[in-house]
Amino acid sequence: MLRRLFAVSFVVLWAGGAVAADPASGITGLFLTTKYPGLTVRAGETTTIDLSLRNFKLPPESLTLSVPEVANGWKATILGGGQPVTAVQVAPDSEERLQLRLEPPSGTAKGEYRFTVEAKNPQHDEKLPITLTIGEELPAKLKLTTNFPALRGTATTSFKYRVTVTNDSGRDATINFSADAPKNFQVSFTEAYGSQQITSIPIEAGKSKDVEASLTIPRETQAGDYKLTLHAKTEATSADLPVSLTIVGQARVALSGEGGRLSGEAYAGQNSQLTVVLRNDGSEAARDIELSATTPEGWKSSFEPKQLPQLAAAQTQEVKVTLTPSERAIAGDYQTTIRASAAAGLSESANFRITVLTSTLWGAVGIAIIAIALLVVVFAVARFGRR
Repeated sequence: MLRRLFAVSFVVLWAGGAVAADPASGITGLFLTTKYPGLTVRAGETTTIDLSLRNFKLPPESLTLSVPEVANGWKATILGGGQPVTAVQVAPDSEERLQLRLEPPSGTAKGEYRFTVEAKNPQHDEKLPITLTIGEELPAKLKLTTNFPALRGTATTSFKYRVTVTNDSGRDATINFSADAPKNFQVSFTEAYGSQQITSIPIEAGKSKDVEASLTIPRETQAGDYKLTLHAKTEATSADLPVSLTIVGQARVALSGEGGRLSGEAYAGQNSQLTVVLRNDGSEAARDIELSATTPEGWKSSFEPKQLPQLAAAQTQEVKVTLTPSERAIAGDYQTTIRASAAAGLSESANFRITVLTSTLWGAVGIAIIAIALLVVVFAVARFGRR
């Protein structure tokens, strides 16, 4: 009798979550429990309740399972491993998980409905009372929150909104995500601290999960303020979260040759001019621009202009580059790197192939000498040939 009272007391405490199942606690016996012996459900829906049958410090126990008390018109089935079962065996210091599936008759009215689950053998008779209430269910409700609804950066910044999704409904739900964003903006969702993109996520009733909404925007996006709306939706309800984004201007310097050419010609020891096109592809003016060149050894370079105080967004500027190869430079191809450096750490460079040609001066001198020699021969033949 005392053991039986102890068992009943344990079932009540277990259902309330006050006693943990720990074989080292000194508890001995067989116990049939559930986390929620009383719960409210929606009318007309089948309900599945998780059960636990625990064996503390007893030999293996085989028990017959049944539902001796069933509310009028309801159908009760005990499941094990997803299949209907009528008996179960529990090893020492182990647990067997079961489920009670309750199917209501059509037209079930509001009220309380009582059931009793029994696990029985000649030595043990464990009964678990369960009460189902059909009444007003918590309305479906979602909530989206974030600590940082307004972000700021350049068009190349990686923007991420950390969002907490709360299922304040009375039922578990699968939450679907979407977003309204400006044209060419792309929004993707991942679970917090995860990398796999998702479009939906399951959340238990009354629980919350964190997700990240990552934003990808075009590099040419103009500076300004932009508004977005994040959406979470289930079959029964939805929630919206307005967020904003401020894009600040960013200069982006680019270098190219005139007409897109990245080559030129020069003669050893002589000045040769090259035209370089400097442009700002960004959304903000580039400031304090200075040009420089890395040339082969013995070469000289100069720029006109060498410095620009400012180059507005979407504007271009031609720069004349004077290159003077070394007097000892032999014919062939050489590389010169021209670089533009601006404030805020901006820097851009382009490589130019400079072909050094053989000077035509000595060729002309040689031709002149040959011509003079021919004239002398012709004169000599004409004068002395008669003799």
